[in-house]
Amino acid sequence: MKNKKTILIMGVIVLLIGFVYFLTNDTNEGKTYASKENLCIQFAQSYLRTIPKHEPNLNDEKWQMAVDVETDLYNMCLLELNKEALKNYEPSAIQKYKDGQQN
Repeated sequence: MKNKKTILIMGVIVLLIGFVYFLTNDTNEGKTYASKENLCIQFAQSYLRTIPKHEPNLNDEKWQMAVDVETDLYNMCLLELNKEALKNYEPSAIQKYKDGQQN
């Protein structure tokens, strides 16, 4: 009988702790990454996985454009967050489209 009371009390305590944790844990926090590089890799790869689902008539030329955009997204993601780095950033992979050098 005493054993059942102890188990019941422990169960209630565990449930209360779980309930308090659930209430205080921000479920909208989002995923965090071990490093900025991991974040950037996942972000860029997610972009490439999504493009075929949302780009009608995806052909080799459009796929190459998507790869170029993905490259610049990755490089931009790696930038240091300061005015100098942002000011000096140039989207090198898609620059060829501005210069008219695309194939």
